[in-house]
Amino acid sequence: MKFRNLYTVAGIIGLFVLLQSRAGGPATQGNLRVSGAPGDGTCANSTCHTAGSFQPLVSMSLFDGNNLTIKYEPGKTYTLKIINSPISGAPARYGFQAVTLNATNAQAGDWGTSPAGMTQKTISGRKYIEHSAPATTGVFEVPWVAPAAGTGNVTFYAASVAANNNSQVSGDGSASNTLTIQELGGVSSTDEQGQDFATLEVMPNPVADMLNLRITSRLAGDHKIRVFSANGALLKSAPVSLQPGQNTASIPVGELTPGIYLVQVLGEGGMAAVQMLKI
Repeated sequence: MKFRNLYTVAGIIGLFVLLQSRAGGPATQGNLRVSGAPGDGTCANSTCHTAGSFQPLVSMSLFDGNNLTIKYEPGKTYTLKIINSPISGAPARYGFQAVTLNATNAQAGDWGTSPAGMTQKTISGRKYIEHSAPATTGVFEVPWVAPAAGTGNVTFYAASVAANNNSQVSGDGSASNTLTIQELGGVSSTDEQGQDFATLEVMPNPVADMLNLRITSRLAGDHKIRVFSANGALLKSAPVSLQPGQNTASIPVGELTPGIYLVQVLGEGGMAAVQMLKI
């Protein structure tokens, strides 16, 4: 009877250690590549997070200081902002993994010094950055050092999980996305299918009372304009019908407090995003 109790206690301790280890990054804890990059898996697997709760969406933007950019200067340091925006529910914790690759799917550039709560690990020649402990917000800001001249287009791959913090793999949700950035002065080799379905421009930016968007779309269809706070909270949503080419749309934002917001256009064709500064 005493031995049975000892085995029970040992089993409980082992289970606790296993579940706690999942709280760290998948590459660090389990040598797992889940960024969604070619050759990688995603967070939705039996050793990570299996369920489709919260319906998270992942968006990425690259910043040169406080300015959004779509091109990089070789050797310069930028900030990659990854935002996990759940459509439903209220996740208690968030995590992520990201990698940057060139056109041949090799490592492109390097991550800067890991911010608090993040760590890095190199697997098969690719350097991944990920959470080292669960985060309470779905916003991750990561320093990235651009590669040498002549690298060409680079693509950021990121997967993120929204978790219920029950120390198990069930009841969570995950999503992934990509962001392709051109080399400044370089020639784009990415075909049309590799680009976002639309490009967004806020006119003017900063914004006072009315958010005016110029949307250049490759596709027609019904979409949604969504405005998120810097910590990933959905604040406003409005429908928009797009035609191929240039479109305009406006939604009132006067009630929002001054600060930085993320504006998304979301539909069957995909998702495009841009930063808005509210004054």
